[in-house]
Amino acid sequence: MDKVRFQEQLQAYEQWKMDVINTIEEYGPWLEENDMSSGDTQQRIEHTLEALRSDRLTIAFVAEFSRGKTELINGIFFADFGRRLLPSDAGRTTMCPTEIFYDDKRDEAYVRLLPIETRLQDISLTKLRKDTKQWVHYPLETDSVEQMQAALSEVIQTKSVTLEEAKHLGLYSPDLHPHQSQPPEMIETPKWRHALISFPHHLLKKGLTILDTPGLNALGAEPELTLNMLPAAQAVLFVLGADTGVTRSDMEIWQHHIKGFQSARQRGLMVVLNKIDTLWDDLRETEDVHDAIYNQQTSTAGLLGIESRSVFPVSAQKGLLAKIKTDDQLLEKSGLLDLENYLGQDVLGIKQQIILETVGADVGQMLDNSRSILSGKLNDTKRQLEELEELSDKSDDVITNLMEKTRTEQAQYLRDVESFQQSRKQLKLQADQLSQTLNLESLNDIIDRCRKEMTNSWTTSGMKASMKNLFEEIRRVMLNVVTQSEQTRKLIRSIYRKFQNEHGFAVVQPKMFSIVKYRVELELLHQEAEVFRNSPVTAMMEQNFVVKRFFSALVERAREIFGHADDEIDGWLSNTLEPLVMQIKDHKEMMEKRLNNLQKIGQSRNTLQYRILELQEQYTELARQLTALRNIANRINNNRPLHQAERPKPKLVKQNVS
Repeated sequence: MDKVRFQEQLQAYEQWKMDVINTIEEYGPWLEENDMSSGDTQQRIEHTLEALRSDRLTIAFVAEFSRGKTELINGIFFADFGRRLLPSDAGRTTMCPTEIFYDDKRDEAYVRLLPIETRLQDISLTKLRKDTKQWVHYPLETDSVEQMQAALSEVIQTKSVTLEEAKHLGLYSPDLHPHQSQPPEMIETPKWRHALISFPHHLLKKGLTILDTPGLNALGAEPELTLNMLPAAQAVLFVLGADTGVTRSDMEIWQHHIKGFQSARQRGLMVVLNKIDTLWDDLRETEDVHDAIYNQQTSTAGLLGIESRSVFPVSAQKGLLAKIKTDDQLLEKSGLLDLENYLGQDVLGIKQQIILETVGADVGQMLDNSRSILSGKLNDTKRQLEELEELSDKSDDVITNLMEKTRTEQAQYLRDVESFQQSRKQLKLQADQLSQTLNLESLNDIIDRCRKEMTNSWTTSGMKASMKNLFEEIRRVMLNVVTQSEQTRKLIRSIYRKFQNEHGFAVVQPKMFSIVKYRVELELLHQEAEVFRNSPVTAMMEQNFVVKRFFSALVERAREIFGHADDEIDGWLSNTLEPLVMQIKDHKEMMEKRLNNLQKIGQSRNTLQYRILELQEQYTELARQLTALRNIANRINNNRPLHQAERPKPKLVKQNVS
């Protein structure tokens, strides 16, 4: 198969996503046209559309210093500029975590930098992102190479601070300087804590975000990188140097900050063995060079415990040079195209799956329910039609008996509707119980109590014990929420099942809340908290700083998890019975209309033929709408983000009314 560059595959993926968005936009008017729309359904559609429109593809690059990571970013994404866009010369390395994207809301190019001193504040990075006053802002003049290079070079700047200042900032540990007999008076630290680069590159404008993380120090010092940013990335490229092999610090990054969070994913994690050009040797046979690269590839895979096909030998520097000089032979030799091709297939495949899951969770389920309800209406109309056609040559007594039978069914149905109101009250009680279990004020009380214990602790071991106890309590709260939410789910299912079994309602799936994802997030957070708690670097930090970092990053994240779960539960419980309420209303109207028809037919047989014609037209229209609905579903499900020339057209359903 020909190698397709990542840029081309991303273009095809974006076209696929736009097709999905356009198709979903048709669904809202369809619901309106068929009297199936409500505030909740339109809100769910708009929520899904907003998620798709704001969706970003994030690729994180993680490596120790001097592994050629920034050069790799230049080679894959920015070679079209004919120069190194990001500073990656020898001795010039990114000193702070850097996000490269395009700010389409502000629609401008800039570099925004967060001073390292903000580490002293008891505020999370997530909140600091919204406080623009604390960032240093440099506009990027894209028509001036000199100005851009000067502004972008800020991400590599450092500053000297005293030993005490470094300790206060949590940026000094004797373990980081094992060869020094005594601590130095001055410590070189990054000047900036975080950098945001908005740049009008065509890939970034399409929603690509690149996360550049500089080494073990940054990952250990900023827990939010491993808590929020790395897990949110669709791909993590772990960059090693062929000239250094897998070092001790490389292995620490791999074990503590990458492998654990990616273990649940079978895809999206790649290892890049960079600088293979250091193994190129004109005095050796080509096969010998290939063998040397292959041996390093397999040994690296063995050390990391992954398959060798997940390790990509490349020369980022030669790949960038080849692209700038349009040297296809050198580009092939650099291995960069193999990595790009895999990125396109693997990463975009993951992203597509995430989007399909996002669409399926709300709009997909709604489509299935609409199809079930419409099919039910079609079958009801067909039964009424057959019933009336059979009455053509029947006596008045038959019509009278049928009317009595219908009245009896109607009376029983109305009694069941009354019992449904009792079920709604029962669900309200269950919902209140669930909300009480997930009471955020109670959670805050637990957190505040633990903070006091940590602050008042005289020993490091006592402080660490308080950390452990806090997360044990939070996990117990989560287990109670799991129990209560499952009981609520069972009650909702039983309410739906009653009408489906006793009155033949079409089977629709109510919107359900799943606590699983929040429980998984909390367990991953607990793992990270254990790493932070037991880290030797943590033991060397000042107690006051440890408490700040623990609460601003780890505990704040736990609070966010519970907050998001609480919001989703509120939305779930307020609308979960809405599809059933709509069915109950439709069924009541259908029974009333049926009884009214029988009464009119009993008074005048001329009404019979008129009503038969009316039902035939209704049946034809319902069949047409069902076809339109199936075509909407097929256009969503049949699209695939392949290379543009290969993308199949969705299969549309023809109207077929028999």
